[in-house]
Amino acid sequence: MAAAAAAAAGLVIPVQARLNGELSHRLDDGIAAAALSFCGGLSLMTVLALFSPRLRRALRALGAAARDGRLPRRYLLAGVLGGTFALAQSTTVLVTGVAVFTVSAIAGQTLGGLIVDAKGIGGGTRQRPGARRPAGAAVILVAALLSALPRFADTPAPAAVLLPALGALAAGFALGLQQAMNGAAGAASGSPLAATWLNFCVGAVFLGLVWAVRALVRGTSGHPLPTDWWMYLGGLCGVVFIGASAFLVHRIGVLLLGMASIAGQLTGSIALDLFVPSGSGSPSALTVLGAVLTFAAVRIASPRLRGAPADGPAHGPRSA
Repeated sequence: MAAAAAAAAGLVIPVQARLNGELSHRLDDGIAAAALSFCGGLSLMTVLALFSPRLRRALRALGAAARDGRLPRRYLLAGVLGGTFALAQSTTVLVTGVAVFTVSAIAGQTLGGLIVDAKGIGGGTRQRPGARRPAGAAVILVAALLSALPRFADTPAPAAVLLPALGALAAGFALGLQQAMNGAAGAASGSPLAATWLNFCVGAVFLGLVWAVRALVRGTSGHPLPTDWWMYLGGLCGVVFIGASAFLVHRIGVLLLGMASIAGQLTGSIALDLFVPSGSGSPSALTVLGAVLTFAAVRIASPRLRGAPADGPAHGPRSA
C-alpha cells in the first residue's frame, strides 16, 4: 500500500514539470521558474502553518530536535538538494536533452536509494541489498532507457553531453539523500508537513540566491511575470510530492520510494501526453512498455507479502 501511495504521489510530478516548463518558456528563464515554484510551495505551507497550531508545534519540535542534537543540523539543508535538482533540471537538460537527463537522473536516484538504504542514512532501517533490490533497480534502469529511447534522436553527440549527464546523475543521487533527510526531519518533528515547510523554505532561499547572482552577472530576461494563475501551481504539486515522500520514506525505504514514484511519473507523463498533449506527439509503444516495466520493478524490489522478506533489514534504525 505504501508503494502504491508513492506511485500516486509521483503522478503529480509530470504536472509540475509541465507547469514549470511553461513558466520557464514564458519567462525565458529556467532558474526563475524553479525559484518561483519553490516560493509558491513555501507560501502555501506558510499559510497552512498560520492556521494550523499542530504544524506550528511540529516546527518548534523540529527546531528543538536540531538544537539538542537529535536531528543533525545538516539535515535542515535538505532543501538545497531539492533546489539543486530543480536547478539541474532547468539548465542541464538544455545541453543533454530530455532523454539523457531523465535516464541519468533515474540512474543516480536508484544508486542513491540503494546506498542510503544500505547505510541507514537518515535514521531509517538499514536494508541489505540482497538480490531482489538490485534486480528491481536494474529493471527500472531498463525501463527508463526504453521510455526515453524515442527521444534519443534529438540528443547531441555523446562526447558533448558526458559531463552534463554526470551532473544529472549526481543531481538524481542528491534527490535520494534529500528524501532520507526529509524523512528524518519529519520523524523528529512528528509531522511530514514540518519537513515539507523547511524543504521549501531552504530551497526557495537557495534558488533565490542563485537567481540573484546570475542576474547580477548576466542580467535578467526582461520578460514580465505571466498573469495566468494556473502557471504558479507547480509549488502545490511539490508540496504533495515532498510531503508524501517525507511520510513514506521510513516505511518503505529510499530505493522503493524512488522506484514507485518513477512508476507514477511515467504513468502521469503518458496520461498527460494522451489527454493534454503539448505538441510532442502521442507516447510511443516503447514509452508505454517502459512504464509497465517500472511497476514490475517495484514488485520485484518489494518485500514478499508472506514469509520472511528476502532482503530484510540487516540492522535496526540508525542515525547518520
